[in-house]
Amino acid sequence: MIIQNIIFFSTLLRFLLSKKEDVPPSPKGSAGLEGKIAFLEKFKKYSPREEYRLILENAYCERVRVEKELKMIEARVSFPEIVDKDILYTVEGEICEAYGINTVKILPQYPKELFSERYIGQLITELQRIGAVSKGFFGNYTAILGEDTLTLEIGFSEGGIGLINRAETPEILAGIIRSEFGLEYKVEIKQEEGYRFDYDEYEKAQRKALLDIPVDTSFRGQGKTTVEVNEPDKPQLKKVISLSGDGLSETVRTDEGYIKAGNTVFDVSAPEMILGEMSEIDPVPLRNLTSPIRRVCVLGVAYAIETKDTRKGDKTIVNFAITDDDASIYCKMILPAEEAGGFVSKLKDGNAYAVYGAVRTDRFDGELTVSPNAIALIKKVERTDNAPEKRVELHLHTQMSAMDALIPPDVAVKTAYNWGHRAVAITDHGNVQGYQDAMLVADKTGMKVIYGMEAYFVDDTARAVYGNCDAEFADAEFVSFDIETTGLSAMNDRITEIGAVLVRGGEIIDKFNTFADPGMHIPENITELTGITDSMVKGAPSQAEAVKAFLDFAGDRVLIAHNAGFDTSFIRKVCDDNGMPFDNTYLDTVALSRYVNPDLKKHKLDILAEYFGLGDFNHHRASDDAEMLALIFFKMAEKLQQEGIRSLSGMTAAMADKVDCLKLRTYHMIILVKNKVGLKNLYKLVSFSYLNYFKKHPRIPKTVLDNYREGLIIGSACSEGELFNAMLENRSRADLLEIASYYDYIEIQPICNNRYLIANGRAGSDEDLREFNRRLISIADELGKPVVATCDAHFLNRHDEIYRKILLKGMKFSDADKDTGIYFRTTEEMLEEFAYLGEERAKEVVITNTNRIADMIDADIRPFPKGTFTPHMDGAEEDLQRICYENAEKKYGKPIPEIVRSRLDKELTSIIKHGFAVLYMIAQKLVWFSESQGYLVGSRGSVGSSFVASMAGISEVNPLPPHYYCPKCRYSDFSNPDHVGSGFDLPDAVCPVCGEKLRGDGHDIPFETFLGFYGDKSPDIDLNFSGEVQGKVHKYTEELFGAENVFRAGTIGALADKTVYGYVMKYLEEKGITVNKAEVQRLVNHCVGVKRTTGQHPGGIVVVPREYEIYDFCPVQHPADDPNSDIVTTHFTFAYLHDTLLKLDELGHDIPTKYKWLEKYSGTSVMDVPMNDPEVYELFSSTKSLGIRQGDIEANLGTYGLPEFGTRFVMKMVEEAKPKTFADLLQISGLSHGTDVWTGNAQDLINNGICDISHVIGCRDNIMNDLIRYGVENAHAFKIMEAVRKGKGLTPEWEAEMKEHGVPDWYIGSCKKIKYMFPKAHAAAYVMSAIRLGWYKVHMPLVFYSAFFTAAPGGFDAGIAMSGKAGVVRTMKEINDKGNEASQKETAMLATLNLINECYARGIKFLPVNFFKSKAFAYVPEDGRIRLPFNSLAGVGENAALAIETARDGGEILSVEDLRLKAKLTKAVVEVLKENGALEGLSDTNQITFF
Repeated sequence: MIIQNIIFFSTLLRFLLSKKEDVPPSPKGSAGLEGKIAFLEKFKKYSPREEYRLILENAYCERVRVEKELKMIEARVSFPEIVDKDILYTVEGEICEAYGINTVKILPQYPKELFSERYIGQLITELQRIGAVSKGFFGNYTAILGEDTLTLEIGFSEGGIGLINRAETPEILAGIIRSEFGLEYKVEIKQEEGYRFDYDEYEKAQRKALLDIPVDTSFRGQGKTTVEVNEPDKPQLKKVISLSGDGLSETVRTDEGYIKAGNTVFDVSAPEMILGEMSEIDPVPLRNLTSPIRRVCVLGVAYAIETKDTRKGDKTIVNFAITDDDASIYCKMILPAEEAGGFVSKLKDGNAYAVYGAVRTDRFDGELTVSPNAIALIKKVERTDNAPEKRVELHLHTQMSAMDALIPPDVAVKTAYNWGHRAVAITDHGNVQGYQDAMLVADKTGMKVIYGMEAYFVDDTARAVYGNCDAEFADAEFVSFDIETTGLSAMNDRITEIGAVLVRGGEIIDKFNTFADPGMHIPENITELTGITDSMVKGAPSQAEAVKAFLDFAGDRVLIAHNAGFDTSFIRKVCDDNGMPFDNTYLDTVALSRYVNPDLKKHKLDILAEYFGLGDFNHHRASDDAEMLALIFFKMAEKLQQEGIRSLSGMTAAMADKVDCLKLRTYHMIILVKNKVGLKNLYKLVSFSYLNYFKKHPRIPKTVLDNYREGLIIGSACSEGELFNAMLENRSRADLLEIASYYDYIEIQPICNNRYLIANGRAGSDEDLREFNRRLISIADELGKPVVATCDAHFLNRHDEIYRKILLKGMKFSDADKDTGIYFRTTEEMLEEFAYLGEERAKEVVITNTNRIADMIDADIRPFPKGTFTPHMDGAEEDLQRICYENAEKKYGKPIPEIVRSRLDKELTSIIKHGFAVLYMIAQKLVWFSESQGYLVGSRGSVGSSFVASMAGISEVNPLPPHYYCPKCRYSDFSNPDHVGSGFDLPDAVCPVCGEKLRGDGHDIPFETFLGFYGDKSPDIDLNFSGEVQGKVHKYTEELFGAENVFRAGTIGALADKTVYGYVMKYLEEKGITVNKAEVQRLVNHCVGVKRTTGQHPGGIVVVPREYEIYDFCPVQHPADDPNSDIVTTHFTFAYLHDTLLKLDELGHDIPTKYKWLEKYSGTSVMDVPMNDPEVYELFSSTKSLGIRQGDIEANLGTYGLPEFGTRFVMKMVEEAKPKTFADLLQISGLSHGTDVWTGNAQDLINNGICDISHVIGCRDNIMNDLIRYGVENAHAFKIMEAVRKGKGLTPEWEAEMKEHGVPDWYIGSCKKIKYMFPKAHAAAYVMSAIRLGWYKVHMPLVFYSAFFTAAPGGFDAGIAMSGKAGVVRTMKEINDKGNEASQKETAMLATLNLINECYARGIKFLPVNFFKSKAFAYVPEDGRIRLPFNSLAGVGENAALAIETARDGGEILSVEDLRLKAKLTKAVVEVLKENGALEGLSDTNQITFF
């Protein structure tokens, strides 16, 4: 076959070079077929897929040539539109398979006018397919199309250009154009302007080309070579430019003069040039960029902006994507560094731009990108609501409707505000977490937000009996019946069979059965289910005749049906259509079974028959089902009678008393908050639904709602609401009126919302859906209730639906890809939707009534009140002042030095003035409690900036300027003549008063970084407690304030980039397509932030003052919606409650635990460790103080195991920065926790010799202190610091002011790069911990390693540790060799292995696990070595380890068997202990042996 293909394509090449119109002469054995004929008529055996059929139906064969001997066909085919080459190639292959031949070649012919620049990519594809010299040359080209010339510029050397010209590649391209369009073009291929040969890139390309060479290639029937690499079974995905269909489009000029490109409208009337010049803006849609183009203008909204300096630093690479919400593309450019700053400052996410430049193929990833020559800032035109009178949306979902909606709450409110709507409702599924962001926008704009929720409502007053007739189970007659139908919709389907039995006292008295002629075809799937065919019902009684006969049989008796709502809906429909009464009381055995048989999860008829042992029956035939149902009913009646329930009325009463809300069906219901009373009641309902009634969804029982209905407005919701479902079940008019009477208003929605009912057979057409809405209006009119039209919006714009499809596909919904159209509509759009109601009625439901509901709602509702509500603590202000001054006097003597007093006075005045004293005192009590349990406490965040926190014992960080103090006579010296950055760096000195050695302290941290320049910022006091005491601290907090007032801070888990990326790629894969990277990023961006689940803050505790309830501020729930959890969290995240309620960060941390074990093993106090030991500081420059040489461990430093300094990244930073002092280490800690402060910033400044580690900007506080030293006014210095540390950069005015005060350019440049900065106090706390642990590491290594492994074992594996240094090193190498393939567990273990290796290098060895000597978890120093605990053995978990130690210490263990029984160990655990020799000295059994 390969030879045949070569013959075929060589013939084709000769033809393309021949400049003839005619087909080449047929070789011997071939036949030519003339005459125009439809393509599908010619190839009758070929049955194309549907999307190809639409293309081929308009195609005609002009000539067909057959090579019989070679089994080949060549067809010249005319098409009215361009057809993608990949489609043609696929069709060729499918025809080969259909006819069993070797090769088919379709030679397309198109109208001449269709030839354009956009077709060049297709020419290149054909060029490569026929084997011309082309591969690798056209990866990046620019096409210039003249009147009769085509010039292709490529980035290749003259040698490459010569090669393709000698191979006649230009002539072949001209031949393809001639063959397909009948046009004569001269094709020229030449070198790209400005091309320079890059040998490095050439080498990379060569290496890549070698890797891309396929191991095996094969020719397929259509002559196309298919290469499959790595994954031969994985189908190739089709590359598309847009997810909204193939084909090109055009920009549209609107009446307002705007330009619509893709799905976005742009205003280009006043462009602001930010790069280059642009004479006019004449754009093409992004979807049209399918091949390289030399000059093009496109419009789009920018995102994914990235900048990166080149290695030399003289240029900046700028990448950003633009989108028109239909297609997307990356723009890439390189600018001189001095120009880049100004340009990038005007390039912002979300702004719209006109970009003019060339479309090129990126040589790195092979994707098309735009190389801009000019860029203008333009405006994106948002949708507007131009109706003179506006509607109000009363049903809208935000991102907080978990995995179901995409509108950010703030965007929903802003959109309604910009449209001129008076109000908008937030109604998420089962939660109110969207209130938080909505409230902030409402506060700023004055927009009225209607706070609501779409609840999961259950009618716990629901019954099994419908009607007023009572009957005794033993004596009364009942009619058990069942029907078979053509489908599920009583409105559109018909009855095919009715079966019934008359029963009394458990006996069948009479039977009834009849077919009914449905007057329509019975679907095949129904016939397969029931066995009833069209022929069986032909000539049977009509619907009316069959139902009348059944009702005559039933008389006025109680009817019994399984899922009775379904059966009775069909009976009622026939009765209504024919004017027959249907008033029988009926009983639903599904509802009855849920009550009588609570042990069953499902209550289907066949399941119940098996449950009661009633044998097999012909399921899905009416008479058999009716008979079996009668037997089941009396079995359930027997169970009821055993409980003393003997009648329908008794059963109804009993069911009402014992209803299980978790087993009832849920319905949707809209609840809107009318006033503040209603807000609190809603918070209670939400809380109860999560805490007491959660199963799949948080449920609100009707009886509970009735108790808390005050201040609430109840709406009937969507097609999943109770009323709409009753209507679908064709319940009686009386039932519908009774249900509707419970609601304050009735809701109708656009028909697109309910089209799924057509798909599932419950409605037949759009007209049926309109009729549903008319019936709802009729019911509301009869009751005098308002009807409102709502969107039930789940996304903002119509084209945003793709993002929801991705989410639903990620959740594995089978119908995820269907269009729903549930977007946020304007007034005009809604009036158009409901035009079928008539102009007056449409206006009433869309505008009048929605505003009427909005007017019923108070305007002063806020999800939580303004102000700060801290718990009251008697004497807090006095106690705080007393404690601070007492401790200051203990440290600095009496009278207190002025510098100390003035700082204390300043802070205390501010703290007490703003009511923060109680927060300090609470923190002080918690620290005292932990220390009383024997555990020190570490501080986090910026609390160490407060000297009051230091003096109150809350923080170990002293923020005063560096100074000496005497621990004996209280002398102090704040002179700091050497200008050191930290008191720990002061040289050793003795007290001039008493001769005692002085101590240094103070880190020069301004108070303003904690509570703001005016001291009014709510304090955030974060404390690190030992994990071993954290639970007790939480309990102590409850003792202080009452358990009913203390809650864990809740969190919301939203979709992150990585997860969404997986969803997007899976969605594309299942559709068999792929898109460019810019489009992938667009799809990801719009799905990020959607709620997935809830959780709890690791240590956040929220305290409510005793005089309030939590419901005054927010609802509560279990984390992760887990009904089995005993933890209760706030429903709102604390980020929003921060300024309202007190939050305590009682975090668990291993540092206090390490301190505890260090003190236990050493008999020393970690607080007595000197902070300026030179040998400790040597750890940050070498391993000398560890007594080991370079190469003994996998590092040049001795910082393994020191907090924040033991990671590879920070160790590399330390090596480059060469810190010498505590202040330098403080800088390192700040740099390692900031964003864009080290890489590309401080690192470059140090490496280029501009400044050293002591002078770069390491922490946020440095900026304020530095600027004040340069002479910038204090308040202004603080303002600049706040902006820089948040990544907001510098304004031109600030930059000019800094230059006026002599601030160096490098310092200003560094400020402009920073995105986030770490607080100095937090960095100081970290470094102090590192120094303390470092002292034990140097001077008490056995204690250090034992304590470290006890507090943070980090995957310690006794098997690896006991294999010796060589075994440890080997394991580390194996993990490192895996690179990114290493598991999370292996990567985490590396830090521990480094310390184990360090132990061996220092001569410290390990003792094996021993039953008589080991502890459960503790690594114990023993004879100069470390005894391993039970849980260090792989396979021995914490529970087993504790059980072994408890059993051993609780009494004598006689044998392994005795241990297993007393400790309740599994055989697997015992085997692990035996294999590791841990049970040596214990006999296997308790038996005594004499011989």
